[in-house]
Amino acid sequence: MDIIEKKFQNNLFAGIQSNGVYLQPEQIVGTWGNGIHDGKLRPAQIGAVCAIKSRWTIKGNNSTIVMPTGTGKTETMLAVIVAGKILRSLVVVPSDLLRSQLYEKFKNFGILYQIGVLDDDIKTPNVLKLEHSTKNFDEFKQAILQSNVIISTMSLLQHLSSQQVNFLADNVNLFMVDEAHHIASRTWANTKKWFLTNKILQFTATPFREDGEKVDGTIIYNFPLSLAQEQGYFKKIQFVSVEEYDDRKSDLAIATKAVSLLKKDIQAEYKHILLVRGNTITRANELFKIYNKKFSQYHPVLITNKQSKKEQQENLLLLKSLKSKILVCVDMFGEGIDIPNLKIAAIHDKYKSMPITLQFIGRFARAADGVGSAKIVANIADDNIVEAIEDLYSQDADWNKLLPLKADEFIDSEISLQKMVSGFQGNGIDKLNISQIRTKVSMIAYKTVGKQWHPDNWIHIFSSDSCRRFINQKEKIMIIVEPTEIGVKWTNQKDFNDLEWHLYIIYWNCEKNVVFLNATDKSKGYRLIKAIFDVEPKTIKSDIVFRSFSGIKRLMLGTVGLNSAIDGPVRYKMFAGIDVAEGISESQKANCVKSNLFGNGYNGKGRISIGASYKGTIWSRWIESIDFWKNWCNQIIDKVLDVNIDVKDILKGVLTRQIIKKLPSRPPYRIDWPFRLENECNENLWLSNTVIDIPFYESSIELCYNEITDEKIVFKVYTDAFEEKISFVIEPDGEKLSSISNTKLLIKNRRESKSLLEFFRENYPIIWFTDGSSLQGNSYVKVPTDQRIRFPKSNIIQRSWPSTMDITVESQLDKATHAKKPESIQYCMIDILKNMNKYEIIFDDDGAGEIADIVAIYEDQGNHMVVFDLFHCKYAHAKKTGARVSDLYEVCGQAEKSITWAQQLTMLLERMKYRERQRSTTANPSRFEVGNLHELSIMHKKALRKKMKMNIYIVQPGVQADKITQDMDYILSTAHSYCMDTFGIDLKLIC
Repeated sequence: MDIIEKKFQNNLFAGIQSNGVYLQPEQIVGTWGNGIHDGKLRPAQIGAVCAIKSRWTIKGNNSTIVMPTGTGKTETMLAVIVAGKILRSLVVVPSDLLRSQLYEKFKNFGILYQIGVLDDDIKTPNVLKLEHSTKNFDEFKQAILQSNVIISTMSLLQHLSSQQVNFLADNVNLFMVDEAHHIASRTWANTKKWFLTNKILQFTATPFREDGEKVDGTIIYNFPLSLAQEQGYFKKIQFVSVEEYDDRKSDLAIATKAVSLLKKDIQAEYKHILLVRGNTITRANELFKIYNKKFSQYHPVLITNKQSKKEQQENLLLLKSLKSKILVCVDMFGEGIDIPNLKIAAIHDKYKSMPITLQFIGRFARAADGVGSAKIVANIADDNIVEAIEDLYSQDADWNKLLPLKADEFIDSEISLQKMVSGFQGNGIDKLNISQIRTKVSMIAYKTVGKQWHPDNWIHIFSSDSCRRFINQKEKIMIIVEPTEIGVKWTNQKDFNDLEWHLYIIYWNCEKNVVFLNATDKSKGYRLIKAIFDVEPKTIKSDIVFRSFSGIKRLMLGTVGLNSAIDGPVRYKMFAGIDVAEGISESQKANCVKSNLFGNGYNGKGRISIGASYKGTIWSRWIESIDFWKNWCNQIIDKVLDVNIDVKDILKGVLTRQIIKKLPSRPPYRIDWPFRLENECNENLWLSNTVIDIPFYESSIELCYNEITDEKIVFKVYTDAFEEKISFVIEPDGEKLSSISNTKLLIKNRRESKSLLEFFRENYPIIWFTDGSSLQGNSYVKVPTDQRIRFPKSNIIQRSWPSTMDITVESQLDKATHAKKPESIQYCMIDILKNMNKYEIIFDDDGAGEIADIVAIYEDQGNHMVVFDLFHCKYAHAKKTGARVSDLYEVCGQAEKSITWAQQLTMLLERMKYRERQRSTTANPSRFEVGNLHELSIMHKKALRKKMKMNIYIVQPGVQADKITQDMDYILSTAHSYCMDTFGIDLKLIC
């Protein structure tokens, strides 16, 4: 009996006829009595079928099967309907192409007969390929009842009438979804409500949807990628990179590299095809033109869903016959197309979701006879591509092994982490991606004896059945992940529990004879340490742990905990805020012992936090990678074990707050926004004069030096459109702010609006003085004078300036005429920088909200580094050079302010792009003196892949180098100390 096809209302029906009549579905299922044999089914297929049958003995609805691409998902679906003797199944797919492919397989059971899974007397099902909806319900009903399998797309299902969908739900026994990750949560929820009483199976290569959510339904079977590789269904993929930072050259660079690989494979007699993908049809057309023009000898073809089916099929035949060696397409080849010769992929655009990426890359990893290893070509200068691969790793740890990236393509920290991760082995390495672990930066250190450890003894403390153990013998790091069931609080039922995962990290530095513990349960962690060492390690504790605070600049303690050394009613005291000063004083007395300290400061690379307990715990408020944690432990223990650090001196230089009744005697030279604004996302914040709203980051806050007296400090907040002046005084009854200008500004976000004055009364700005001290409200912090670093004479750069320059004119832009002023300091400095022929970007950033007056950037190729030079220009207060301290106040403050960009240099580049786009809407000239927005984007990409460094220069031609006074040196030293203490930047003066 042959399979006969017929048309039904533009839909296709296939089945077996007897005497010209189609067999009834019940007759066909009656031949499935013996079910299936394992035959040559793959282990993944057998496991999936058994898991499904097992699930169906208990519960039928909403189950998910995860099988990687290439492990035989379609044959599993075919086998399931026979094994379960399913009378009528509805199979839903995401695309027309996949619907047609499944129809061809279901109507003849694919290869199940050939591989011995089905007996010869088992009859193939009646299959309906539902391609078009029909308004004739009787005909629809007849076709459904005649079918064993109905195949539809999700979009067509959405267009059926409620009567038709209800009928389907009442008459199908199994609802199967293929490529389930394609169905958005809302679409699936709307569809699933019709089929809640049916058996539901969802098949996918990844449990993550395109919308980022997990595929719903209980995952009853998940075949790991690592096993697919071990069993030969996947091969390792070679990642081949190009590094092109210019978007206009990226496509050709990728194409050239990919075709060179294709040429080599063809010379090696591999029958390979190169797949080129873009993320839209427009992009696919653009890419096809490139390949067709440059590499026409390989006869590229283009396939998109805008082409006719005839054109698609003709191009597919060219590929399958190997007349064409290059295929250009969009996402339609993400799934459902079986061309094993596709072994080289050129990724020109990032996939819109990781599930599609999994499908795409998985197809190339499939093993097949007569083909070589798979290769992926991508531009690592494109951060979207790198982000896509990192997301892929986070979805499934096995991709780390299947698609390894070369270490030299990343910055040092990533290289170090990759090397560490590659050295781990353990029971269940396939279940956890070590590189994705982010742990609290905390540890207890123990002194060890001997040079041996016995990590296998972990099984004496933990269950080897339920826990996962990973070990890197070279690095001497062991990680244990322990699942623990805990009862929920809202019921006494014993079978209702939450599952918690506890983390234990052991790192043994055998050179220093110290082992470090980071553990969810410290007690159990210590038992683990005792088990793996011959001699019980001793906790490193007591006063020496506070050596961990050594070397931290501008340390300000947030809390001080003290234990009394004398028995009495109060054994422990905690000090915080203003009271910390009292706590520090108490800690230096004989009747108190430091229990715990926590504070913030700077280490020359940025702001850090540090805490330590007398009992041995040392911590920071960071969450970081295992590699970072290991290096942090080594740095901390070097200080803790350093006998040259006197614990008694640790708190001597600590900054403390005090409440003051009058302004400090030193002159102020800088004012900053309150910390609240520094830490907020300022993209959703505006300043307003009720008529115009200006983004917050287009504003500045500055001292009004000419109006400051011993009794009051005057400052202004301004934009290019408006400003408000505010007076600040401290009186015996407290501090006071008042507006002294006609303009009254508002500060607003999406939720609320309030006056700027009211905001400052709740969040005082920070005012800095020439001795390095600071004031916020009436809370005063003084920096000890012995912490100031003298300004090095070598940092004074003397320069001869053009005779035409006017040192009293700072900015080059004439706001009235929009012309540039050649006599200005900024113009002359830019001219000098241009003549150096060193900088790839020179940017005039002068104005409210500036980064610096001039931002100049170049690539230091020898050191694989992008260098940012910030120049702060300032006019002189007289026509001739001299020794005026007033010439340094404001510019030193500006230099200090810009230091914060050192920790967000890529954001600095984004700010430059924004400010240039804003400038382009005015009559003013471009901010670019060298370079343009395109070249800035190239530099941005380089900065993401390379090291970055920032330098700060003060440009003050009004200062005569050989006449710098003590007061001038004092202010320069204060600014230099701040830059060195915080980010290790060596401030320089050009005069």
